Amino acid sequence: MIYKYILFLLYSLVLMTNVIFGQSGILILSPEPRSEISGENVLIAVSLIGANDLDHNSITLLLDGSDITDQAYVDSDMLSCLLDQVDPGQHKVNLIVDGMSQPVIWDFITTSKDPTVNYSGKIRSSNSMDQVDNQTLNINKLTLDFKGSAFEWLSFRTNLKMTSQENQLYQPRNIYGFSMGVKDILSINMGDSNPRMSHYTMNGKRIRGLDLNLKFGLLNFHFVQGEINRAIQGDPSRAYSYDINTDMVGDKYIALSRAGYTFQQNVTSARLAIGRGEIFQWGLSLMKARDDTNSVDQELSNAEIIYSPDITGSIDGLDSGMVYTIDELGTRAQILDGKDWSGNGPKDNLVISSDLGLNLFSKRLRIDGEVAFSMTNNNIWGGPLTLAELDTLIDDSVDNKLSSFDLSSFPDPADYEQYLIINSNLAPLVPIDINAFGDNSTIDLVDAIFSMPSLAYRGRAITNFYGNYLALEYSQVGSEFNSLANPYIVKNKREWSITDKFKLFNNRLMLNIGYKHQDDDILTSVENVKTQNTLSFGFNAVPGPGLPTINFNYRSINRDNGIDQIVQLTDTTYTDNREKTHTNNIMVNLNHRFDLLWDHSLSGTFVNVEKEDKYTDRSQLFVDPSISTQVINVSLSTRYNSPLETRINITTNSSELSTGPGQRGSQDFLNMGIDANYPFLKKRLLVSSGLSFANGTGMVDMSWLGFKAGLRWSILEDLSLNTQGEFRSKETNGSSKNTIIARMNLEYSF
Repeated sequence: MIYKYILFLLYSLVLMTNVIFGQSGILILSPEPRSEISGENVLIAVSLIGANDLDHNSITLLLDGSDITDQAYVDSDMLSCLLDQVDPGQHKVNLIVDGMSQPVIWDFITTSKDPTVNYSGKIRSSNSMDQVDNQTLNINKLTLDFKGSAFEWLSFRTNLKMTSQENQLYQPRNIYGFSMGVKDILSINMGDSNPRMSHYTMNGKRIRGLDLNLKFGLLNFHFVQGEINRAIQGDPSRAYSYDINTDMVGDKYIALSRAGYTFQQNVTSARLAIGRGEIFQWGLSLMKARDDTNSVDQELSNAEIIYSPDITGSIDGLDSGMVYTIDELGTRAQILDGKDWSGNGPKDNLVISSDLGLNLFSKRLRIDGEVAFSMTNNNIWGGPLTLAELDTLIDDSVDNKLSSFDLSSFPDPADYEQYLIINSNLAPLVPIDINAFGDNSTIDLVDAIFSMPSLAYRGRAITNFYGNYLALEYSQVGSEFNSLANPYIVKNKREWSITDKFKLFNNRLMLNIGYKHQDDDILTSVENVKTQNTLSFGFNAVPGPGLPTINFNYRSINRDNGIDQIVQLTDTTYTDNREKTHTNNIMVNLNHRFDLLWDHSLSGTFVNVEKEDKYTDRSQLFVDPSISTQVINVSLSTRYNSPLETRINITTNSSELSTGPGQRGSQDFLNMGIDANYPFLKKRLLVSSGLSFANGTGMVDMSWLGFKAGLRWSILEDLSLNTQGEFRSKETNGSSKNTIIARMNLEYSF
């Protein structure tokens, strides 16, 4: 050990200065008596060179009375013991040697080591102004990103964004977030976060609350609790709608109904999973979301009601067209209960999900899937049903039955109110088609299960062998499936796809081909099935240095809504709801870098979209869905022998589409622009400018001429300023308008 020789040199130095501890011939090297040291990597060492005829097997080393001899290294020259961690405080060392009259004893003090703290951050202030004609929009933002670590096991991060767009009439625009983690074991997010629990429960929507993720061995636990939507009381001028009603004694009054509000929506979700996910993981998720009916005020004292009498009559003492508050209306107004409000009803949502993932053959084969079931109540006013109300929910017969289900042993819905409010607004009220049960069942039970309207499931298999990336996917989401924490899911859709990507010629040619089928043939009662079939093909060629790269993509899309007959409304009128179209979409992109006096980068893109209506017997009374569009873009960037850089961009767009029944129109656009930038002050200041021109002819005649300029200035090493401004003079059908756009960002990094 290297420290053995270092200590030996130290011992030699001590002998040279004749500093000898005691008369035993044993010299203390580390820690020095009564010294103060760090509690990490504590080395206890003594020299045995001066001790004659010493039996090394008769040595005992004690620290604070505990025997640590087994952790020590002993030879003829020295004894040493390295301890990873010693608690802060005073400690005593006893070195006992058989045959010696007394032990060697000394003490020392350990302190906790200051944590190693690393941090970095960025503060950015941005301002923008957009003025189009007489309309102006100003937005100010302040963002703070701060992250760091301490103790080599603790990490932390903040995410703060303040914007002038924050308004109590809308959902939050400001972001407040703080997170910390303990290695890869525990992570906690407080404030705003975008948790991803599973595909069908919670998958990226922002919430405000607590997001906790714990990983311990094969167990994984993810817990989220917070607010999906905050309560919005609404604009006081639009907070109520009303009708004029008559009471029991014949007097007229205004019946006020709350409008323009949003309930506070709270969510609690948890996922328990087994497996680290590297090879295997199975998870079970539960998501519960409910609107808080107490979060919206029934009475807003500052609300404004514009009184306008209708055919039902007028109210004495009120003037038509006048604006009144609730206090001014007094007894002439009555506020309706929540169940009679004109806005959306409060919702309750429960989702149960199970997912499975497998990674085989060193992750070259990935299999995963998920199945989820939801129940949603679209209006929880009035609370849960009673058993008596459940008996007459579907029919008026008082027979203690719900359809064919016996309610005698059925639990009381009120007992489960904390989990889900069950009433007539539950969707679906009966999760599975009851025609699949009983002796006279008309539907196969398996078909009934897989076509449940509130069921969603998906499966995927991905292989990656020999540069061939093959993926098979299947998914189905019922028409009544709903997750309030994941509103991005497209409902009433079944989809399966196969894609294959493979590489050739040492990855210089990459090919991809795919096919996707989508339909809504989920419920057994669907009459007209909507389908969409998409065939895609593409390649990306990278021949090598000095040669252009080419990207090509082609998609063929066929849509059919299952309707093939014209619907006759009367003897003289009819409607044509048929949809059967074919669309071809081609995109070609070419990029090439070359030297011709200067360094150039050339990029060209061609896009062609052709949508064709497959029905040729359309009446001129209906709009033709066919459309044709071609886009060509050419861009040339040049770096000169000086620091000057320029970019020239030209885009043309030509389209033909229906402008009404039996009418078609065309529109052509030409857009050109040139930009340049030049650095100053040893590249600390970058100045840019540009000129743009556009011209459109056809259905709309328009043109504009624009000028823009900007600079990026590194004021200090960690402080920079970025500004941009643009002015456009636009003329449309003889009418002139000006547009001004300004941006400024000030950023400090630390």
